[in-house]
Amino acid sequence: MLSSEAKRALRKQLRAFSEKIRLSGYDHREEARRVFSQLQPDGPIRALTPVSYTHEDVLSLAQQADVDPTLSPLYAVDGGSTRIRRLEDGTTLCAYQAVLASDPDTRLQGLPLEAYRSLALVSHAHRLDIGGAHFEMLKERFVHLRRVHLTRHDLDRDVESVIGGLARVGAEAYHALRMLDLLEPEQGLWLLDGPLYPVVLYYYFAGGPAVRTWSWADWEPAVQILSEPLRLVEQCAERKVPLLALNKTPGGAWLLEFAVPSPERSWASDAQFLKAVLSETPRDALGYTNWFVQEEYALPPERESFDLFEHLRERFALRLPPAAYHVCFFFVYDPRVQAVLKVEAPRAIVEVHTPERLQRKVLGEIARGKGVPPAIRRADSRARITEEESAGLLRDCGLEIDWLYNQSRYSEL
Repeated sequence: MLSSEAKRALRKQLRAFSEKIRLSGYDHREEARRVFSQLQPDGPIRALTPVSYTHEDVLSLAQQADVDPTLSPLYAVDGGSTRIRRLEDGTTLCAYQAVLASDPDTRLQGLPLEAYRSLALVSHAHRLDIGGAHFEMLKERFVHLRRVHLTRHDLDRDVESVIGGLARVGAEAYHALRMLDLLEPEQGLWLLDGPLYPVVLYYYFAGGPAVRTWSWADWEPAVQILSEPLRLVEQCAERKVPLLALNKTPGGAWLLEFAVPSPERSWASDAQFLKAVLSETPRDALGYTNWFVQEEYALPPERESFDLFEHLRERFALRLPPAAYHVCFFFVYDPRVQAVLKVEAPRAIVEVHTPERLQRKVLGEIARGKGVPPAIRRADSRARITEEESAGLLRDCGLEIDWLYNQSRYSEL
């Protein structure tokens, strides 16, 4: 706890800081709206529809969710994990579970969709005496489990980022493809929880000397796993199935980097910027922007910007032109949860189903829920792996967790 003297010292500094901001006359929300009105989406990010933002009443949007019957039911894929765990023998591992739910409820062979589960258990060990990299798929009627293991010869840094990314994609993208094949839907909309692509992992395939030396990216099972979000886009485009992704925690700053002049970038992320832009949205409404499309990305450092999917074309055997995979997106602000969401869709899907039609549907579903559509909330509740379950699984492993102090003091050892 803060002592009385510490509180007085902090309050004095915070009041002085607040007074300095007040005297400057700076209103970050008004400034954000001014900057948005002067966006320059004429480079790597372009405006797919006229640059604008607005808000609409939640009740009105919710009533429109079912206006287009061909976009029903809503199928939602979500996942839950054990979180990334480090064990005392030098192993890092993560288990991920993916579930599909629908709204209205859909049955498959007389069973609820949640009966079908896809899991990925991904690990990395510094020890070499337990074998090298390996991959296997175990299939039962309802549960499909992928077992993936890497060693220090395959991956020598950013272990947690790669292990967590492979686990998530290995469960969620696989499950979406699996259920798409089982259901063979003639109508409806598919919604992924999270970003459309694992862009950070795709950077490993985009060139640059530092990237090319990391041998895990040359391992075919890893390429197979990371190709599945691209295969999902291709199958949905071929079947004309609308596919969207709802990123509840967008952390990038692509719009700020590519469409806002450097002196005007006063925000840490696009979500923070858009929250300021849409801050006047009434509590019983949703605020949202127009659609944009990202055609290029920054990095690797030797390039100013580049078409990521052009660089993935050969390694991932893309079946569509690179532009078909470009991410189209718009932002939504829901005052009920005080959060900005990023809705993403592949360009191939948006061109077939039109941005306005897709936007009305997903806004209606968000309005019906609170922050996320009901189908996403249902899938999330079914996919979640509790801390107790996680601890039990690790006990079965027979190895002790390598606790950090801040982890151990908030957990039951």
